[in-house]
Amino acid sequence: MKLVVALVVLAACAAHPERDVNDALAAYRMSIAEMNVDATVALFAPSASISHAEEAPVIGRPAIGAFLRTFSAYHVTTYQLDAESTRVNGELAAQHGHYHQEVQTPDGQHVTVDGVFDASWKLQPDGHWRITRMHTAPR
Repeated sequence: MKLVVALVVLAACAAHPERDVNDALAAYRMSIAEMNVDATVALFAPSASISHAEEAPVIGRPAIGAFLRTFSAYHVTTYQLDAESTRVNGELAAQHGHYHQEVQTPDGQHVTVDGVFDASWKLQPDGHWRITRMHTAPR
């Protein structure tokens, strides 16, 4: 009986992989908006990378967590992250889209940034999609 239930769950997940990747992106957006570093890091694969513009990528969960913690004194007031395309090919997925972020800096200034993002995802053995690469660039 457990095997049948597991197969039904796996079939349901496999039936809507684009939706599942978009749901994972929504979780990423929420974790960034809340400045929840632990939740954000959990959405990355162990050897994932995150990068912005021409900066060198930050590679691996521990390094990504340390990098994100450098922004702990910032306050995100608005964060939109919208995929314009989501393509899934087996266990791999790619997204392209745009973002808009409004942040209050530690000294009280308000900064607005807009740009594009490219995200690569991999379906993990536990059935969750994890980011393998997240790259952002300003417009």
